[in-house]
This record gives sequence, C-alpha cells and structure tokens, in this order.
Amino acid sequence: MLSGLASGVALQHRRVAAPAALAAVLGVVLYLLVLGPPPPPGFIRDEASISYNAYTLSQNLHDQNGGVIPLYIKSFGDYKSPLFVYVLAGAFRVVGPGKSVALAVAGTVVAAAVLLLGLLAWRRTRSLFVCTGIVALAGLSPWLYQLGRVAYDTTIEPLLMALVLLALDWSYRSQRGTLVRAIPVGLTLAGLAYSYAAGRLLSPLWAIALLVFAGRGRWRWLLTTWGVYVLAMVPLAAYSIMHTGALSARYESTTFIQNGMSIWTIIGDFASNYVHDANLFHWIVSGDPKPYIHVAGAAQLFATTLVLAIVGVVVIVRRLWHDRFWRFAVAALLLAPIPAALTEDRYYSLRLLPIPILLTTLAIPGLDAIRRAAWKDWPSRIALAGLALLAATQFSQFLSNYHAKNGGRAVLFEHDVPGLLEQAFAGGRTVYVDHDDVYAQTHALWYAVTHDVATNRVSILPDGGMPPVSSIVFGRLQTCDFSCTHLADAETYWFARVNGPKS
Repeated sequence: MLSGLASGVALQHRRVAAPAALAAVLGVVLYLLVLGPPPPPGFIRDEASISYNAYTLSQNLHDQNGGVIPLYIKSFGDYKSPLFVYVLAGAFRVVGPGKSVALAVAGTVVAAAVLLLGLLAWRRTRSLFVCTGIVALAGLSPWLYQLGRVAYDTTIEPLLMALVLLALDWSYRSQRGTLVRAIPVGLTLAGLAYSYAAGRLLSPLWAIALLVFAGRGRWRWLLTTWGVYVLAMVPLAAYSIMHTGALSARYESTTFIQNGMSIWTIIGDFASNYVHDANLFHWIVSGDPKPYIHVAGAAQLFATTLVLAIVGVVVIVRRLWHDRFWRFAVAALLLAPIPAALTEDRYYSLRLLPIPILLTTLAIPGLDAIRRAAWKDWPSRIALAGLALLAATQFSQFLSNYHAKNGGRAVLFEHDVPGLLEQAFAGGRTVYVDHDDVYAQTHALWYAVTHDVATNRVSILPDGGMPPVSSIVFGRLQTCDFSCTHLADAETYWFARVNGPKS
C-alpha cells in the first residue's frame, strides 16, 4: 500500500513538474523577446545596411547594388553573410520594413537557438528540469541575450551551431540509411559557413572534427557527410573565385599576420591570442570591451555555466567518453577560438560566439549529474541552489549595468541620424548624396523606406556632379565638392544647403 502511495505521489509530482517546466521555458522566451531591456539606442549603419538590402531583396530580389539574389551582400566594402539577410527579407515581405521588425527577427532567431539547445538537453537527458535549466542559462546569458537586440548578420550564427549539434545528435543515434543521416549534418555544417565571416573558417574546422566519429561502421557515414558538405560549399567556392578577394577582404584587414613575419612568430602570437580569447575568467567578470555587442562592466558569461560545463567535461571523461557526440562537443570547444585568434582584436565576442553555445552544451551532462545527486543528498541540493542563485545574481548585475550604460551608446549606434534626416526631407525635398558616401546613402535610403518617403527623393550624385542650387545634400565623412552651408549635424553626419560651384 505504501509503495502504491509513493508511486502515486511521484506520478503527481511529474504531472505538476512538466507544466511548471514548460511555463518556465515560455517565460524565458517571452522575457527574451518582449520584457527585456531595450535595444541599443539608434540603428548603427551595419544594421541599416543589412535591413535596407533585406528590404530591396523582399521587393524585387535585387540588393542595394543591383545584384540579383546575391550569395553575399556587399556593404561598405565588406561582404555580409546571406542567411540573416534573407530571413529578414522574408519578414519584411510579410509585415513591411522597420527597425522594430528587424530587432524582433533578431530576437526570434536567438530565441530559436536557445530553444534548440533546450531540445538537445531533452534528447540527451529526458529531463524537463535539465531542459528548462539549459534554456534559462542560454537565454539569459548576457552574451546571447544582447545578441538578440542587434540586427547583425552574425545574429543567426548561434542558430546554425545549435542545428549542427542537433543534427549530429540525431545522426549519431539514428538507424536510418547512411545518406539520410549524412545530409542534415553536411548541410548544417555548410550553413555555418554562410552565417558569418568567422564561420567560414569554423565550418571546415568542425567538419574535420567529425573524425572523432570515425571507426568501424562509421567511415561510410563520415565520407558521405563530407561529400554533402563539399557539395554545399560549392556556391561559396565559386563566388570566391568569381569575386576575387571579396570573401577574404575582412580577414586580410583584421589578421595579425603580416608579410615578413617568421613562422615561429606567427605561431607564438597565435598561441598568445588563443590563450587570451579563451580566458573564461575574463568573460565571467567583464567581456567584450567594444560596445557594439556588450556593455562592459558586468559578466558576459555566467559563472554557473562555466562550473556546470567543467562538471560536464569531468562526467564526459569519466562516464561518457564512449559517446562520440560528447567527444565532438569537447573538440569543437577547443577549436572555437581559432578564427578569433588569427585576428588583431582580443575578446571580440562576435567571433567567439561558439564559446557560450558549446559551454552551455557541455553543461548538459553537468547539470544532469548534479540533478541526479540532488535526489539523494543535501550537499548536491545546496550546490544546485547556489548555482541558481549565482546565475540570478550575475543576471541582476548585468541588467543594472545595462540600464545604466546602454544610453551611452547613442553616438555609437548613430541615434540622432533619423532626426537629422527628418529635417533634411522636410517640405517634400529631395536629398542628394555623393556617390562615394555609402554610409550616408544607406541611412538615407533606409530612412526613406521606413518613413513613407519615396526612395526617388534620395538622389545619388554622379562622380563630380553637383545638386541644384538651394537643394539639400546629406553626408557623413566627406565635405561638399561645391559651395554649401551646413545647416545641422549629428556627430559625423550632416546636411547642408547647396550655394553653387566653388569659386
């Protein structure tokens, strides 16, 4: 009788725990998308460029420069990765262009990555507690939390990483045919290369890391996966050949490797950069010093996530080393800092996005181990409660810091440019922009499509051209090639009235 009563209580507990866990998951997602702190003030030129190109693609499948369904989108001399731009184009096609729409898409994409990590936790542990805990750790981690509040092409990279991990988990345990199991892994790995510039190096590194799955009965799957991957990378290779230097320009402008450096100097500098970027203590006390993605002064990564990941690695080495999925996760984490270590910038969080994704993944077996121990002893329960309290404390500190310093990024995110353009377009005027001033062009065109201003009222001057006398010219860094009177400015942006040719 007592046994039956205990079983009934346990069943009732599971019935209550399941909806409670589900409610917690939904609460985190809603907080991430709706109730969190505001995005950075303004809309920085990279966001405006990505959004305007997404708008033109949504209208006629052409980008800002006239390219038809381009594989990469040219932006300020750089080439943006296509996946986020095309997702944004689909949203603009349905609901129209707007800053709020772009940021909502960014938040949704990051939330999808977070939920997929939760799904991975469920598949790996069959525990709603672990699933909910992983979603909370990932969704509220300042690193990913802030990424969902900017509309960069990088925003979609965590989603591709989560898809790679899920595809590997499914493929490793599935009994389907070789090709069926190879296709999702090959395609998601290739998708990582199309998500962000750093992904173009990370993707083949992770493809090589698939060697951890090699062994009896797996070589055919491995070779087939590589075959699918190579086929999916053909468009990227063809684009690189047809547009010489386009996809390597960003690397060449940021790498620390210069002509004349010896191989030993390169290796030494690379090792030093790797150690600096992989310094996890730095990430749990400060983070990226550049304010494009993180408001420095508070943790960018939870100490709880790091502790659970360390416990997870110990569990993997001691109990789960036979599971090749976990071997891959460890190898992928070790490879993650390589793209960033080849550049001059330290602690560049956009290039190091694999770190929070993979640490959260490795935290899955760690959280599961502590959860199981908590059923048996009080020290484990206290440890679990302490880790939860630590994460909550760090998140609270981050929010306080974010609210205090976010407004200080107004200049960086070009907050006053829309107000300047409102004055420039006032009275139905046409605004003229120099053909070389691509920053001013992008802001003017994006303002036009989001404020019901006809885009033909943004006139791009030919080389050496001069607008009509008394018309309005808008610019950023360049000066007038003719006589003009400045009427207003916002940091580096300005608009002026044309007086005529220079004497």
